[in-house]
Amino acid sequence: MTLADFEAFSDWSEAEYRAEQAHNFYDRGFWDEALRELEAALAANPNNGNWLFNKALTLDTLERYHEAIEVYQQAHEIDPNDPEALNCLAVDYTRVGHYDLALRTFEQIAQRHPDFEPAYCNRIITYSELGQHEKAEEMFYLARQIKEHCPLCYYNIGNSLFSRQLYDRAIWCWQQSRNLDPNHPHIEYRIAQAYWARGERRQAKEYFLAELRRHPGDIEVLVDTGILLLEMEDLPGAREKFNRILELDASYAAAHHYLGEIHLHEGKLPQAVDCFHRALIANPQHQGSHYRLGECFVMLGEIPNAREHLLTEMRFSPDQPEILLDLGCLLDQVGQTTEAMKCFERAIEINPDDPRGYQHLSLCYYLSGLIDQGMDLSVKVLEMDPDHVLALHNLAYAYLRKHNFRAAGEYLTRACRCAPHHCRLKSLKRSIFIMSLAHRAAAPCRRLARWFKSRLSHK
Repeated sequence: MTLADFEAFSDWSEAEYRAEQAHNFYDRGFWDEALRELEAALAANPNNGNWLFNKALTLDTLERYHEAIEVYQQAHEIDPNDPEALNCLAVDYTRVGHYDLALRTFEQIAQRHPDFEPAYCNRIITYSELGQHEKAEEMFYLARQIKEHCPLCYYNIGNSLFSRQLYDRAIWCWQQSRNLDPNHPHIEYRIAQAYWARGERRQAKEYFLAELRRHPGDIEVLVDTGILLLEMEDLPGAREKFNRILELDASYAAAHHYLGEIHLHEGKLPQAVDCFHRALIANPQHQGSHYRLGECFVMLGEIPNAREHLLTEMRFSPDQPEILLDLGCLLDQVGQTTEAMKCFERAIEINPDDPRGYQHLSLCYYLSGLIDQGMDLSVKVLEMDPDHVLALHNLAYAYLRKHNFRAAGEYLTRACRCAPHHCRLKSLKRSIFIMSLAHRAAAPCRRLARWFKSRLSHK
């Protein structure tokens, strides 16, 4: 063996060793180290398709999808007949939002390898992301013709069903996936989310806790479990979940925020303020924390501080209708009516079927003296909810302002049928009665005044 042959053999052996080390690192969860070893191996043998494929898989694990795409493309160029590299490439195209490239790649696999089931299974995800759910179901049934039982297919079509709010069918599919593969990632978590979306909190809690028994350090699951427990008013349970998150990551903004929510619920305003401040230190743009600070300062009577935080929250352009409605009410309370109206308009834009946005906006119009605009919105509320007591009350009051006592009385009567013991309705009823009497009593005087005027004009 010549020196050159020996050196080449030595380089090849070193590269093989580095590739084997990469495999060991990957299995132990040391992905950065695995990537470093694979890059060293590929430096010696850049045309090894298996090593390129493993490098791309490692980049996927590190969520460096754009880089992984480039490496899968290199692996495909070396072995154009390998469907695995193309399948992973199409999956990553979906992850980065290049859906047309993903579908084109899946179709390429189907033409060359029509019995390669993952090309249909993973296409379910792409079509679901595009909102083409009928196509997603078509891929599901095509995959079933090749492989009768596939946990990933059931999982993927379950996601499609969930996005369409078909929660019963989604739960059934995810349970099938769990039966086929009890260790499928996040399967208990997804079932929990479906039960939660259906309003079945007890079942959701059971599945959340089952997921946490399997993965006690999963922060995403801990957050959702804590929020669910907050909804169930299990404050000790929720507090334990958010504190556990902070043990794992002391700078996790959402955990600080929800601990603030718990303190706020308990009426402990100074502790709540401290937690919301901590959330903003961890993430200065954490949605909802400025709004909650504004609420706390309103209750503490510190209106300038409240106004500052509420306006800051508004600059972040929140897109959750619940936050927008509450934020608008608080802004109106601290004298920022124009900004409050913008919040209500945005809430209506996001969720036009919720009467609350129209009701709050109508109040702003009434208080600004724009009676007709307020009345139009109150009528809109009643179209959505004919028994909406506040809308009925406001229309009755508006017609009273216009001296249309008959219309005011009609709306008041409807309101009283819905809420016969409402104190504001009793007060309004007295006002209508008194003003109606005064108006009728003044009528002869007005007629006499018109007669005198006409006589003067005639002379």
